[in-house]
Amino acid sequence: MINFTKIRWKNLLSSGNTFTEIQLDEYQTTLVLGENGAGKSTMLDALCFGLYGRGFRNLKKELLINSVNEKNLEVEVEFYIGKKNYKVIRGIKPNIFQIYIDDVFVNQDANVRDYQEQLEKHILKMNYRSFTQVCILGSAN
Repeated sequence: MINFTKIRWKNLLSSGNTFTEIQLDEYQTTLVLGENGAGKSTMLDALCFGLYGRGFRNLKKELLINSVNEKNLEVEVEFYIGKKNYKVIRGIKPNIFQIYIDDVFVNQDANVRDYQEQLEKHILKMNYRSFTQVCILGSAN
């Protein structure tokens, strides 16, 4: 089972150039509530982008970048599975994709597609479609 501990992002959609951080492991469960425009869906976009390189909503990747800053989109997702801790860092302009297991950088000799496949098949053990249908409950879906 994937247990998310923290997600942080900057320059994602309307978020600015300072990190927005949500601690997800303070309590056994976390419920996110807010008014329209508060950033609930942005958090889901950040989570999906961090893990799969695409947002939760059906937006082109380029549209995820803050339209004012137009660069330095960065998302960090921290989670654990069993006794292993993982951290995935992904960004656009510049392109970043890094995976850490127990604070050790995972070799990135392969191309991005193979690196993503390693994340999906060997760590998350689910693809984007499964993740968005099983792990995320958005009001639009």
